[in-house]
Amino acid sequence: MNAKQARAALVTGAGRGIGEACARALSAAGHHVWVNDIDEPEALRVARELGGTPAVGDVTTPSDWIAPVLDCGPLHVLVHSAGYDLETPLADGDVDAFDRMLRLQMSAPFELTSRLLPLLTKARGAAVIFISSVQGEQTYPHMAAYAGAKAGQLGMVKSLALELGAAKIRVLAVSPGYIDSRLMEAWIQSTPNPAETRAHADALHPLGRIGTPADVGALVAFLASPAAEFINGTNIVIDGGLSARYP
Repeated sequence: MNAKQARAALVTGAGRGIGEACARALSAAGHHVWVNDIDEPEALRVARELGGTPAVGDVTTPSDWIAPVLDCGPLHVLVHSAGYDLETPLADGDVDAFDRMLRLQMSAPFELTSRLLPLLTKARGAAVIFISSVQGEQTYPHMAAYAGAKAGQLGMVKSLALELGAAKIRVLAVSPGYIDSRLMEAWIQSTPNPAETRAHADALHPLGRIGTPADVGALVAFLASPAAEFINGTNIVIDGGLSARYP
């Protein structure tokens, strides 16, 4: 099955973590997945394992890699997953780091969606899904750039849903909480007592565990499916009940 025969999906940041899980879930649901990542070996690995197509490049410079995607025909799903965590203490005054975060999380998805709009329109029922974060609504000190960008995504989702609804394009956000990823594991291992830190993180959740990338991937695949065709312009939190707890 090639890119022109299948329902097509493009997932950014799909070389690992949540992005990879989204790519796998969409592939299992019958999509031909364009696997975008700045890490070429990882993008090639995931694309090979899924029978998809690599789209190697930086999401902030789509002109460098988007041309083959533009030739694929209708695009049914676009998942904006590329990103990273970043602490930006105000006292540091690191405006460059702040700007890079906004470029990656807001300007780049805006530009990429705009460039792919003709393909999304052709699909007559496409879904654009932002991987946001619970930090878009609840956060902690030193996260102004990250939390600000994620909150900005939630506003962008609402506006784009209103703008693109007439073209039958749905725009949604998914906001994970704690997810068992490489970044999460690195943070746990950096603490004085990793086992205690992991147990504490698990205990914060009513379900007794932190989430997995596969949890998020399954939700994204559902939201991209016809079963979710009336879900639009909203943010769906996937945090195991973490944000339901009174602080």
